[in-house]
Amino acid sequence: MPVTHFITHQISKTGPQDGAQVSLSESEPTVDDYSNKVMSQLRSIFIGRAGKRYGRFNPESPQVKALTLDWLNDKQSFLSFSQTLAKYFCTHLDNSPLEMDGFIAVIAEEIADGDRLYIYHLREKTNVAFNSNMELTETRFIDFSSTGFALCINTGVLKNGEEEKYLSYSYGRGEKALQNSFSEFIGFTDTINVEQETQEFLEIVNEYTKELSEEEAIETRSKVVDYCMEQDKYGAPVEFKAISQEINEREPEKFEKFVVEKREQARAVSADSSEPVSISEEVRNEFIPDRKSLKNYVRFSGKNKDVTLSFSAASLGHDVKFNSANNSLQITNLPTRLLKQLQQDKAFHDEKES
Repeated sequence: MPVTHFITHQISKTGPQDGAQVSLSESEPTVDDYSNKVMSQLRSIFIGRAGKRYGRFNPESPQVKALTLDWLNDKQSFLSFSQTLAKYFCTHLDNSPLEMDGFIAVIAEEIADGDRLYIYHLREKTNVAFNSNMELTETRFIDFSSTGFALCINTGVLKNGEEEKYLSYSYGRGEKALQNSFSEFIGFTDTINVEQETQEFLEIVNEYTKELSEEEAIETRSKVVDYCMEQDKYGAPVEFKAISQEINEREPEKFEKFVVEKREQARAVSADSSEPVSISEEVRNEFIPDRKSLKNYVRFSGKNKDVTLSFSAASLGHDVKFNSANNSLQITNLPTRLLKQLQQDKAFHDEKES
């Protein structure tokens, strides 16, 4: 079983002026099948989220880093570590107007590619169930759909003193303020801009496909996005060597060499112009894909009060033509369902006019 520790502490702050209350677990529960099942669900939620942030501890906010290293170096037990962490978070909430209710789950696991420490904000939900006497009774259970912030620490990298990208962080919907507060509490600082890196990569893909026929270019861009989306689905980075082999089996190193060359050129230009280098040394042979950027690359979409449009990027210039002079679109080969609706509407109005 990969989970080695699983402890929860309850935190409640019901009003902006109220103090945060914490109910600490007094002993460490035995890790069992329930622990691993819950962790499996939480891991899937974490991996499946878009918009994750990647970074490290800020040197100016060393408390959580020092606390974690104390546990990793056996200076305190996991129970003591998790209790101190929960109490410290409550103190942080006391100094803010934010409200919060739920549980802080502190979980450690040992897996093949390195040990991890997770901190999750969990919430409960109430429902009705049958008891052993077939009577209705109230029951409470973890509401996975409303899982809040989640932090993953690659403890192996942290302990070995490698200072870049050992934290990954995500948050639930509608909790921007709490996200910022938790980031301050952790001392989180970004080291990778995944949106920018993905857009830079896609610009290189555009350059690469300029030399291909239109059909090959469309197919290549589609393969690139499909592969990147699949990697994002499993929370894995995109390695240039692997994606190069995926899109061109006859010349498996061609795309990789092209990407590395373009990234080196971008670095040189940034260095010469004294502008900040946007492509970091640590991710030269891989990058973490941004889901939103990938979707926008293969589809154009937008809406206003009256109109919603979405179409494949491959159809631009064919079934969809853009006139930049008057900012209009000409659309042919309409979807069958839309065409049928339009024809029915026209027939109805023609009948009324006659």
